[in-house]
Amino acid sequence: MHSRRSAVRRQLPFGLVLLLGGLLTVGVYLCAPSVRLLVHHRQLHELSAARWVDAHRYDQEWFDAARAGRVDILQALYVAHYPLDRKTSAGYTAVILAAYDSKPAALAYLLSIGADPCRADQHGNTALMGALYKGDLAIARQLLARPCAIDQVNNAGETALSFAALFGRLEILPELVAHGADPNHLDVRGNTPLRVVLKQGNEESASALRRVGASY
Repeated sequence: MHSRRSAVRRQLPFGLVLLLGGLLTVGVYLCAPSVRLLVHHRQLHELSAARWVDAHRYDQEWFDAARAGRVDILQALYVAHYPLDRKTSAGYTAVILAAYDSKPAALAYLLSIGADPCRADQHGNTALMGALYKGDLAIARQLLARPCAIDQVNNAGETALSFAALFGRLEILPELVAHGADPNHLDVRGNTPLRVVLKQGNEESASALRRVGASY
């Protein structure tokens, strides 16, 4: 088996090897925000001397920094007046990305400089909903402390409490209700969270919802 693999490697043209290596490098660059930031590290840290950046030029770096938790790069772009609540083509803000990728330091920094935690993506999902979906309750609590409408809905009419119930984040249900969340909220189909979890046969979530006041 080993000799067969060696023979295959010997038969690969050198040009093809180079092409495959190049494609692998490009793939890593495109998929990994930390790699892209490393490539542009020096340029980004020179931004502190800039008076005002072209927002479009640094979109990728801003969003990559949020996903990678690079507070230093977020700071450099903020000092250069990068717009805090700029969105990706999918409607994600840096706050949403930092929350979804579980980067508490980046999230805390963004919130401290005035980034809006209430903005939603193109489906209406907020950073809090994303944190509950991922199950990062520490991030969810960071966001829960912000002055967003607790029953803000996505395009399906679901709230943060709906996400907590549907994805089994049951320990945070009492905190959501304490912040004013309605356990009997109706989504766009006229279903409450309790009805949805009962249809799924999820008795654990149903019991947790009833304990915080869900009645139908």
